[in-house]
Amino acid sequence: MSISIPSPNSTNKPRASLALGPLLFEFSRLLSIVPAVFGTLWNVYHTIQPPHESWCWAAEYAVCVLWSVLTGWQCLQLTTGLFKRWRVYYSPLPTLIRLFALQAICWPATHLTLTLLGHEVRPLICWAAIGTTTCCSRSVQMWVTSNIVEPPHAQQNGAASPELKRRYRRRWDWNAVLRECAFPAGVVYFLMAWVLALRTEFGGCPPAS
Repeated sequence: MSISIPSPNSTNKPRASLALGPLLFEFSRLLSIVPAVFGTLWNVYHTIQPPHESWCWAAEYAVCVLWSVLTGWQCLQLTTGLFKRWRVYYSPLPTLIRLFALQAICWPATHLTLTLLGHEVRPLICWAAIGTTTCCSRSVQMWVTSNIVEPPHAQQNGAASPELKRRYRRRWDWNAVLRECAFPAGVVYFLMAWVLALRTEFGGCPPAS
């Protein structure tokens, strides 16, 4: 009589896949902030070392830092919200594909905006456009995912179960939209208006190049 001995690899594969799954989801979710992180570093550098050592360029890039930070935060929240919805309706592999596909759309869109508007010549306009559209996208995401409600005890040990989600009709939570999208953008727009007003009052910036 022969006794089959299970291969060590066969028992380790399920455990490895279980351990690798959350890491892949977290990695793909964090990919959403990559353009904003590079943009923030670029803007911080030019705030410290502005073109022609001009104060108005330094002030303009400082506001760009705020826009890029806000963009990164909103991108992360947008991706997290969509991920919460996708893991309810789809199995892990389609959810992972959607997360990567989302970044495949957002990264080129950010690069296209910076290229078309000329980020080296008019950085403030570029990042204001990117930050505004990201805030608008986040507000739409909040509506799309408003029918996904996660009870307090829905997550245990980091595992999400679709059975623990309650589905309701979508609705606009205008208080949340104003608090999380409109108010942060409004604060940055307020600072941006003052920078532009001071630049007009005390003389425009010399050309960047």
